[in-house]
Amino acid sequence: MSHLHFPDGVLPVWLWVLGFIIMILIGWIFLRIERDEGIGRKLPLLGMLSALMILGASVEIIPIAYHINLTVISGILLGPSLIFLSTFIVNFILALFGHGGITVIGLNTLILSLEGIFGFIFFHLFFRFFKRLTIAIFLATVIALSISTFSMIGVVGLSSQHYKELIHKDDEAKLFEINIFKKRDFKENEKSEINFSRFMKIILSLGAIGWLLEGVINTLIIKYIYRLRPDLLRIGAR
Repeated sequence: MSHLHFPDGVLPVWLWVLGFIIMILIGWIFLRIERDEGIGRKLPLLGMLSALMILGASVEIIPIAYHINLTVISGILLGPSLIFLSTFIVNFILALFGHGGITVIGLNTLILSLEGIFGFIFFHLFFRFFKRLTIAIFLATVIALSISTFSMIGVVGLSSQHYKELIHKDDEAKLFEINIFKKRDFKENEKSEINFSRFMKIILSLGAIGWLLEGVINTLIIKYIYRLRPDLLRIGAR
């Protein structure tokens, strides 16, 4: 849900370039940390979870226009360092399929990484506090998804002036203008405006349903993993 589906050319240049710069810096730091712990033995798990995230992002829940990211689960199993690498791989491949432009790979990597990193942090925090796997994974999922969604909304908000400039370009360009009907429901000189508050309400109302749904799905998956391979969760015995 927090994935930016914008094609190339929509976001201002300064924003997506900054996203790439921050992504490279953070990725370099995380890889240095993970290299000391041994990255080779985790590569099979990284590849499998990246494939699952790509699959989840490709299946949309139509009534609420939502897709399950599975980033929180991947973050719990991989840890903060490798989830960053995994989200980059996922966003790069999705961009090649037209699931967002090439220029938003950096920002999408940062946004989705927040889900995995905060999911990892809150899962272990809530498990220590409640001592219940179900509560820990559900709360961690909902909170992590809400954080990443608000960060996505923040990115859109930073670009709002750029959208207005695109819409209000020279009339000769006829940008975003649809000349289908002769009779118009608006005045000829009336300008379209970006209603950011309406955008927030739609995203948060539909997103909240998705957070709860993904929280339930993640809970069932994590409980199944705990039965088979509790060592992957690194939480010890309940």
